[in-house]
Amino acid sequence: MYNAINKYQNQKCIIFDESGNLGSSGRYFVIACIETNNYRALHNIMHRKLGIAKAKFPALSVLHTHEIKAKEAYPCVRHHILECIASKELSVSYIVADLNHVKSTLLIEKNIFYNYLMRILLDQLITSADNGKVINIICDNKSTKVGSANSLEEYLKLHFVYDRGYDITLRVEYLDSNASFAYPVQAADYVANALYAKYEYGEDLYYSVISSKVKKACKFPLRDFGK
Repeated sequence: MYNAINKYQNQKCIIFDESGNLGSSGRYFVIACIETNNYRALHNIMHRKLGIAKAKFPALSVLHTHEIKAKEAYPCVRHHILECIASKELSVSYIVADLNHVKSTLLIEKNIFYNYLMRILLDQLITSADNGKVINIICDNKSTKVGSANSLEEYLKLHFVYDRGYDITLRVEYLDSNASFAYPVQAADYVANALYAKYEYGEDLYYSVISSKVKKACKFPLRDFGK
């Protein structure tokens, strides 16, 4: 576990999760990310605080081995976890799709659409200033993704290394959010959940806790979003 946590140390990590679904219910779909150069610090605070929550609320401790999903957490737990995330040196970015204005063909090709949204968001976060750096894209392994023939990693490398011409080492990794070394993926889950509540239900209670950390906010499609 130690090596798994520390292999990202002093490298840029962009940690993703999603909330909502692509077409079966609800109007909005959110992909959110946390950008940090200190994966271990985020891991440590999530590990500690979720452990306290499980001790205080035993009903939560039996649901999963190492995690408390945001949608299952009590409101006080959700609010406090977001406060802890916001206390760290990191930034939050996201893209939200208004599914009422997304072409039906894209909703059928969910994996392709997901990767397209990821690329739009990452275009705001990866620039020529990252030349010479290692960038780790970390996703929940339950996220929508394309098959090996057209992987997200290959898609992003083609875009940033070949199309954009950036001199970066780009790594895409899928982690089980219930793994003992993947607590930062849970942090992204709490952020995505707060953003989904804001757009789908107009509930700003949780979003307000992390709003000061928002770096980039993308809407798709921009012209018709929210109409």
